[in-house]
Amino acid sequence: MVAPLADPGGIPFGHFTLGKRLARGGMAEVFLARQRGPEGFDRRVAVKRILPHLADAADFVRMFLDEARLAARLSHPNIVHIYELGNVAGDYFIAMEYVDGIHAGQLVKLAETEAVPPELVARIGADAAGALAHAHRLTDADGRPVQLVHRDVSPQNV
Repeated sequence: MVAPLADPGGIPFGHFTLGKRLARGGMAEVFLARQRGPEGFDRRVAVKRILPHLADAADFVRMFLDEARLAARLSHPNIVHIYELGNVAGDYFIAMEYVDGIHAGQLVKLAETEAVPPELVARIGADAAGALAHAHRLTDADGRPVQLVHRDVSPQNV
């Protein structure tokens, strides 16, 4: 039997408890969260929530919802899995797989003081390129290309 996750404290948000804020961008913020469900269901997830001051801006909400719908259709080992799109008290959110580790921006900073094996750099680049290629090949239900463009390929997102 697996022991339940340690209680992180945090802010109740629907059936999630929001813990540490992991990132904040122009449209949303991402929290490490705990998702609870029936019969002891308990897992760590990342919850991306539209910023409160944009919650009433129809264009931002539409972009956020479009992102969630498209991301949920992607299934690739190097793309985080989307678990849920929801709304808690007027706040839209995306619950997604939490990937524990460092992002490429942190690796670049580490490379200032320590050598990073070229094989690791090549593997990261190949994995990121594979994920982007998968996204670029996404088609709609009729097989037509969606022409998805990531728009935020950055070290923090790899």
